[in-house]
Amino acid sequence: MLLSSIGSRPNLAADAAAAMAGSIRTGALQPGARLPSETELARQLGVSRPVVREAIAYLKADGIVESRRGLGLFVNQQDSLRLRRAEIEVSEQSILQFLEFRLGLEVEAAQLASLRHTPEDLMRMEAADAALNAADDIGEESSQHDLALHLAIAAAAQNPLFLNVLQFVSSPLLNSIKSMRAKDLGEASNIAIRRADHAAILDRIRARDPAGAGEAMRKHIGESYRRYAAQVTTGGPKPIHPALQAAATQER
Repeated sequence: MLLSSIGSRPNLAADAAAAMAGSIRTGALQPGARLPSETELARQLGVSRPVVREAIAYLKADGIVESRRGLGLFVNQQDSLRLRRAEIEVSEQSILQFLEFRLGLEVEAAQLASLRHTPEDLMRMEAADAALNAADDIGEESSQHDLALHLAIAAAAQNPLFLNVLQFVSSPLLNSIKSMRAKDLGEASNIAIRRADHAAILDRIRARDPAGAGEAMRKHIGESYRRYAAQVTTGGPKPIHPALQAAATQER
């Protein structure tokens, strides 16, 4: 396992974990292979052994490596999706990529929710929306309520895969919501836009209008994409997703 020194960075343990995970995923170590010692990993990465230990804890939590009593650390079979919050935090471009991912998942979930929701589903969606609005009204952090609303919509699709996937990425999803809000300018106007978007989504779900619900969700995610992309300063221009381009054009 050959690793490049990561030098001095703000979060050395997360960077060390990312470097090791990247090396494993490119085939430097195959499933079942034993990792080098902490001392050797620290030497290759140019960090201390405590940093290596913390990085290994990240890899264990993600199921990338496992400890075998008395034998050391070994690479697990990489047969499942692994997505850590740090992978969304690394750049502004990754948040835009996450919005594109959400487009494919949540537009469809909203359409199915409009067709399949139960009275209990509707109560959960409305309660999450009310909690979000109440928190915004008194200036409290409301990102968690925003996430709860989107999870309630996914649950109302009555297909467990939508909710399972959204729950699986709930930590980076919450982080991306917070990061987008941190960049928002004119907060009062942005709250009004968000509130109107959510009201439109729920109205179309309530009316059992799949086309309208999907379009309302597409507009909501497209507006978030447009507003955040306008503030991104790194990574260079990239072609915008056609559906998001259409939403951004409509907003103008």
